[in-house]
Amino acid sequence: MYHYEKLYKQYLYKKDQLTFTKEQVVEMITSKFKAREFSKTKILDLVNDDHFEYTKIYKCFVIDDPSILIQLFSNEEKKDHREQVLHNRLHPLNPKKVKEWEYNHLLLDEQEGRRIDIILESKDGVYVSEFTVRASCEKLDRYINALIVGALIENELEEYPVDIHDEYFQFYLENLGQFGFLD
Repeated sequence: MYHYEKLYKQYLYKKDQLTFTKEQVVEMITSKFKAREFSKTKILDLVNDDHFEYTKIYKCFVIDDPSILIQLFSNEEKKDHREQVLHNRLHPLNPKKVKEWEYNHLLLDEQEGRRIDIILESKDGVYVSEFTVRASCEKLDRYINALIVGALIENELEEYPVDIHDEYFQFYLENLGQFGFLD
């Protein structure tokens, strides 16, 4: 159980240090997770994604180093990957029917836990306004949340409730605590 009052006090004390620019976010992701950049055009369904303004997507990264992936995925996520591998072996892609082989292979790698893709958007050109972690990876999702929400709050880039009783703000506080940003 989290002590939100304590986390909130730590947040208030540290909040000036919790606003990261898009370049700082990129630096932390690439150095901590050996993430490599790739072109957003490789993710064919991204153009129609309601989550993003396509022209404002400024970086896409892949994490595919097995030694990093094994640390990021939870036991439950690894179990899901094993089940997906079995399913995909029983129902393989037919190369004659699949038009976009490279894209479908990217999706299989995400499903089976061989890669995580991160998409970052910046509407103002300074801070990350939106992100997604493709492939279920709660740990990485929470880490990036801790990196970007401070800027959203401080710069009022989004209606983000700074209320200790709000579940979104509690989630942010939990993530800050979990990854040592409040120490």
